[in-house]
Amino acid sequence: MKFTIRNQAKIPNKYLRFAKWKIRKLSAKYCEVLYSDIFVNQLSKNQNIIGVTVRIGVPGPDIIISSRSTNLKVLWSDLSSKMKRQLRKHKAKK
Repeated sequence: MKFTIRNQAKIPNKYLRFAKWKIRKLSAKYCEVLYSDIFVNQLSKNQNIIGVTVRIGVPGPDIIISSRSTNLKVLWSDLSSKMKRQLRKHKAKK
């Protein structure tokens, strides 16, 4: 599986490693993930709002998930639950 990460917000690597680990575990459980692109942007410098978009390449249409928050732990928790829900839906369609 190929990962592409664009970290324009300069967040710590531990959060990006967590995202890669979570995608690998969900891929093994639900379906075959071909690639994953993670885009991290800082939406507001004053309020420190971080926006993340994850594109998961699966057979068929790609899955695109987005979230934004000021707290990185809340952000990755929200994204991981969204990824799990979307991969579960994709597996059910097969």
